[in-house]
Amino acid sequence: MNSRKWLIIPVEVQVRELLARLLVAAIAADRGFNVLIGQDRVIRRLARYLPRGILFDKSLDGKGDRKVRRYANLGYTIAAIDEESRGVYSEPRFFFSRRLSDEALSRSARWFCISDLVRDQAINFFPEYSDRFETTGLPRVDLCRPGFSAIYEKERAEIKEKYGKFLLFCSNFGTILHVRRGRFLQNQMRRAAKQAPGNAAYRERVEAEGRINLEAYIQMLPKLREWFPDHKLLVRPHPTESHDTWRSILGDHDGVEIVSGGSANPWILASDCLVHHGCTTGIEAELLGKPHVMYAPHPDFHHDTEVMKTFATIVHDENSLREVISDILSGKDYSKPRKSLEKYYAAQVGQLASENVIEAFDKLTQKGGELPDWLPWLRFTPRHLVAEYWPRSAAAQAYSKQKWQGVSLDEIRTTLDVLREGAHCQSSVEVEEIFPQLFSVTRR
Repeated sequence: MNSRKWLIIPVEVQVRELLARLLVAAIAADRGFNVLIGQDRVIRRLARYLPRGILFDKSLDGKGDRKVRRYANLGYTIAAIDEESRGVYSEPRFFFSRRLSDEALSRSARWFCISDLVRDQAINFFPEYSDRFETTGLPRVDLCRPGFSAIYEKERAEIKEKYGKFLLFCSNFGTILHVRRGRFLQNQMRRAAKQAPGNAAYRERVEAEGRINLEAYIQMLPKLREWFPDHKLLVRPHPTESHDTWRSILGDHDGVEIVSGGSANPWILASDCLVHHGCTTGIEAELLGKPHVMYAPHPDFHHDTEVMKTFATIVHDENSLREVISDILSGKDYSKPRKSLEKYYAAQVGQLASENVIEAFDKLTQKGGELPDWLPWLRFTPRHLVAEYWPRSAAAQAYSKQKWQGVSLDEIRTTLDVLREGAHCQSSVEVEEIFPQLFSVTRR
């Protein structure tokens, strides 16, 4: 597995990131990279033993964080595309103060942008590092193209067979319903307050507006079953939210189920209509060609953005919500012109965002190295045994499980086959699990 080109891809939130990062891995392997992809926590523990290639992360650091510093000191070439980049559209100052910093950029090679708008904002906030910002588009958006529909078909069909006709609500009230609400979120709030003046007030406003909207949703959701009794209602919590809380809120209502697992896309595709509160799943539904509606009962500057006005049909009261869903179920088309969406998410046609990312990698230098043959034995060292088996609180275990459910080698291989076909990859690949939840993908 020696090569001058290595790509290491940590994945933090499996249901959000894994498919898109596997697409990047597939294309990278096809173009000659040796790829290591797996759970973020595993890669962090193994970082000093892995080849010093390009480390493609899901974000860089805000002020005071240490992740990028450690990877840079170890000799990695660091690049990232922030999975939360849409936050730039609602409040650039808060986004950049919390999720990016001069220190992180000084130690990194690239911060990929989902659009030219995001790139221009990034340069405005960090002009000294303008050469670090490059518009590629978001690889997750690639998976909404028709050529990748097969990746979801089996799961979509299974969901449809199990639940029949249903409306889907994808929640994004993670700050309020966080599975580790308490000290964990308080520490996040304190860190945000230190990163820039005004951040604490911003977070408080986000939470206050989120709470009043959440209360309206709790009142509205059971009515969906009354209005459309021939449809079940499936509620899919955000990966950070407490499922038990949602069960306590809606568990007594007939025909309402709390669901989770896998990417949101097959659930969206199996549904007859998605209801959301300015969630990224609304953007994905529009790109997938599935009907959706944003219910915005109260002002919420964090979610009532121009990007959502471009992508979603937005209603502000229950009567309008009922009317729009009725129209959708009757076949009315509320979809938006696709060209108008390119402004906020680049690379929707033509070359894939994932291909743009790989082309950028080809221009970067890296140290390389070898993958040690003894790496698998590290699972028996104290550090890894403690990380695997040390008892943690129930909330911490639930949070960890929601972020990474686990994936088998067969699942990785099967998924890569479909992704490679959709991306028209030419070479065959070899896939191995070289450490628990860390996989190598190499061209044969």
